[in-house]
Amino acid sequence: MKTKMMTLLFTITLSLACTQNSWAESKAFNPLDAHHSLYIPQGKGPFPAVLLLHASGGVQKVFHQWAARLKKAGYVVYIIDSFSPRGYKDRKSVGWDKATAAQLADIAPAYQYLSTLPKVDTHRIGLLGFSMGGYSTLRAMQTSGEGTIPALKALHFKAAASFYGVCKWISPHAKFKNTMKILIGDQDDRSTTAACKTLVNSSPNVSIKIYPNAPHGFDNAELPQLEEVTDEKGEIYHVGYNKKSAQDARYDLLEYFKENLKK
Repeated sequence: MKTKMMTLLFTITLSLACTQNSWAESKAFNPLDAHHSLYIPQGKGPFPAVLLLHASGGVQKVFHQWAARLKKAGYVVYIIDSFSPRGYKDRKSVGWDKATAAQLADIAPAYQYLSTLPKVDTHRIGLLGFSMGGYSTLRAMQTSGEGTIPALKALHFKAAASFYGVCKWISPHAKFKNTMKILIGDQDDRSTTAACKTLVNSSPNVSIKIYPNAPHGFDNAELPQLEEVTDEKGEIYHVGYNKKSAQDARYDLLEYFKENLKK
């Protein structure tokens, strides 16, 4: 009965004031959809939890690797797939606005679902996003400035981490709740590194770690060392894997969540 009630509750269409927010994607979120993945550590719990938001290519191997590391460290991890349930292939096939609208619309019901799980400590829920998901993380943590979303502002994420989130599309005057860390490479010409530094300078509770010789997507071992990419709007940027920076980032993220989410 409890499972049926939860499914009914979280498959209600999320509107979240869609009449005044173009980001709101009118789509039922089913937390038990097979495209989502839930990682739960061994033990009694309750555990801190992390909601993981994928990048423009959808849910890829690298995100499951991140989830496995976090699970091993004692976190519940919930990877939500904002593309497959909607029939989207990737961001490029539907465009940035539609792709981010879908992901942003999924955050609140995914958070609420995590909050119902008996092994989750509801006072220790964090947010983690990569690239497009990193942008959505910034939007979800934003409390003031152009683009603030009231329904996401109200969510109680204790800590957040944005891997190379697209900072240049966030208001440079934005403020953010609780604590947040941006992890980005010094060769990132997509986000960009300079734009992320601007956000940090405007909000004292946001920190940044910049990795040397690392382009956009530097933690993804499935990428070549460097590759030129053209997005759907014709913008050219570069992606690539940097082994040393990826290793450092794994340590840095776990330490950040240990200090700001696990306690």
